[in-house]
Amino acid sequence: MPTRKNANQDKEVRSVLGRNLLELRKAHRLTQDEVAKIIKVKRSTYAYYERDIVPSLENIKRLSRLFDVTVHFLLYGHEEPVYGMPRVLNDPSAITSDIHKLKDVKKDEALVLSYYRLLDKQNKEKLLKELLDLYEKQFL
Repeated sequence: MPTRKNANQDKEVRSVLGRNLLELRKAHRLTQDEVAKIIKVKRSTYAYYERDIVPSLENIKRLSRLFDVTVHFLLYGHEEPVYGMPRVLNDPSAITSDIHKLKDVKKDEALVLSYYRLLDKQNKEKLLKELLDLYEKQFL
């Protein structure tokens, strides 16, 4: 049976997770529907994640890759302590990729980059090669 302390900690984790998901999604210019499709859940399910329902471990991992943050940051709002010194990050943009900071990035470009982040290293390399080939055909 969970103790009061554990129940309060669980509630705090859910609160931080929901807030982080909302802020990261907006920073990456994605809708709930787009994030849901990317991680392969219903939009209503993802909406629950932003309202403090904890996703499965697999979906937490997918969300962490999508938003380019650690699982620890998603759950607790800060990075794990390094050599005993906590590195608290109140600004999610401090550890996300710089793509959402670029004002000229269009919605469709942000969506493509979101999918790209979920690829493994081999498929990322393959996709980059194909993009370079397309670029050369069009401009060179």
